Amino acid sequence: MLDSLHLTGSWSVLLPSVIDQVDRLTRQLLTQSDVTTDILRSILSTARFSPPLPVFVAGSMLPDGSFLPDTELPECAEHASNARMLLEATSSSLPNGYHLEVALEIDRQRLAFVASFVALDQGQTASDLPRKDKIRSIATPPPIGQNPANVARWFTALVEAEVPKHDGQLETLQAAVGAFVQLGKAANTRRAYRSAIRGWCVWAARHDLPALPARSEDVATYLADLALRERKPATIELHRAALRYLHHISHLPIPTTHALVSETLAGIHRSPRKTPPRQVKGLTWELICEVVDRIPMTSLVDARDRAILLLGYGGALRRSELAAIQLEHVSLDEDCMRITLPHSKGDKKHQGTTIVIPRGITRHCPVRAWETWLRQSKLTPRNKNKDTKPENVNETTAAFPRIWLPAAAKNNEPPPAPKIGMKSLSDWSVAKIIKQRCQSAGIEGDFSGHSLRRGAITTGAQDGLDLIRLKRFSRHRDYRVLEAYIEEDQALSKHPGKTRF
Repeated sequence: MLDSLHLTGSWSVLLPSVIDQVDRLTRQLLTQSDVTTDILRSILSTARFSPPLPVFVAGSMLPDGSFLPDTELPECAEHASNARMLLEATSSSLPNGYHLEVALEIDRQRLAFVASFVALDQGQTASDLPRKDKIRSIATPPPIGQNPANVARWFTALVEAEVPKHDGQLETLQAAVGAFVQLGKAANTRRAYRSAIRGWCVWAARHDLPALPARSEDVATYLADLALRERKPATIELHRAALRYLHHISHLPIPTTHALVSETLAGIHRSPRKTPPRQVKGLTWELICEVVDRIPMTSLVDARDRAILLLGYGGALRRSELAAIQLEHVSLDEDCMRITLPHSKGDKKHQGTTIVIPRGITRHCPVRAWETWLRQSKLTPRNKNKDTKPENVNETTAAFPRIWLPAAAKNNEPPPAPKIGMKSLSDWSVAKIIKQRCQSAGIEGDFSGHSLRRGAITTGAQDGLDLIRLKRFSRHRDYRVLEAYIEEDQALSKHPGKTRF
C-alpha cells in the first residue's frame, strides 16, 4: 500500500498522465464519477503501471547532521508493493528513530515512487503509525534552509499551480496571486526553469551546499561547473535566470546580481573553451518533399508523422505549437485550412493567432495530408454527450495524439488495431519524429524540432519574398531575429558584388 500521494498540481490536470500508464481496471476506477480523494490512494496502491515507474529515495537531513541525498534505484517498479520490496531490500538498516514511507509522486512530466525517511515520535514504533488516507500536496511556503530535494519539489509544485476558483477566502486569494505570477511566464519558460532548478538542487546536494538561499560564491561556482562541462552560454544564462527567479518568488535577496557572478559569466562568454553555437539545418521545400516521399504510409504512425511534417512546414510552426494543436482549433474549407493557436511564443497576451495554409493540388499539400490523417485515424472531437457517441471513432481533443502499436497477432488471428491515446504528443516527441524521419530518408545534417520552421522561412527567402511578407508568415516581432533564420547560402546568392567581381 502507498502511504501517501504527492500531487504537483490539481488532480484534474494530472489525471490524463495517470490514465495513460495504468492498467485497464484502474483506468475504469479512476474515470468513475464518484471517485474522491479519500479513496484515490487505495485505487493507485493496487495499480499496475506500464512502463514501470522509477523508484527514488528522497534526500533528507538526519539529526546527527548527515545528509542522505536523492538516490534512484537501478530497478523500476510496476506497482506499489513491488516498489516497497525494492526499497526495503535497499534500506535494510534504517536510522534509529526513523521509518520508511512510500509515496506516489505525480506531476506532468513523470510518475515515480518516492520513499522518505520520516522521524518517529518518542515512544512510537513504526507499527503504531496510522495509515494515511489523504493526499499530501506540496507545502506552499518556500523551504528556506531545507534540503535541496525539498526545494526542487516545492519549485516544481509552484510552477504547476493553477488559478483556484473564487470562494471569498483570503487563503484562496493569496493562492491565486501565486498562480497568476506563474502565468506571467510562458509554459516553456516555466518548464526550462524547473529543469534548471532541479539541476541546481542536485549539484548543491552533491557538494553539501545550501540550495535556498544560495550564496553568490556558490552560484558562480555552479555556473563555472556548467561551463567546464561544455554547456552553451545560453544554457548557463538560463540557469542564472532560473536561480534569480527562485529567489524572487521566495522573497529572498538575489544572489545572481553579485559582481562575482556577473564577472564569471562575462569570462564564460569570452572563454575560448566555449562550445560553438549549434547550426541547425532547415528543411527546405526540396528536402521536406524528399523526407515525405520516403514515408511508406503503411500505418497510422506514418500518416500522423507525414501530416506533422507538412503542417509544420506549411505554417512555419514551432514544435510546441504543433504539439498543442487540438481538433477544435482546425477548420477546413475549399480554399485553405485555418489553425487557431490560443497560445504562442509571440502572443504574450494570449489573444490567439490564426495560421492560414492554402490548399494545393500536389501530393505534398499539407491540407491533403491532414485530411488523410483524419480519415485513417477516424479522429473526432470529444463528444460531451457520451450517450450519442458514434461507432468506430476515436474521441479526443488532441490533433496529434500518441499511438501505441498493437502486439503481434496469435493463432492466425487478425492483428488488433493500434491504440490511439487521448493525450497530445509532447514537443520533444515532435522533434524526435522530425529527426527520425530525416535519418530514415538518408538526409545528412543536424536537424531539430525547429528545422521545419527554419526551412519554410529559408524557402520563402529563396523565392524572393520580401522581409515584410516573411515577417507576417513567420510571426516574428523583430526583423533582426527573422534575418538569423535565413540560411547562410543566401549570403552568396544575394551578395551585392557577385555580378561585379
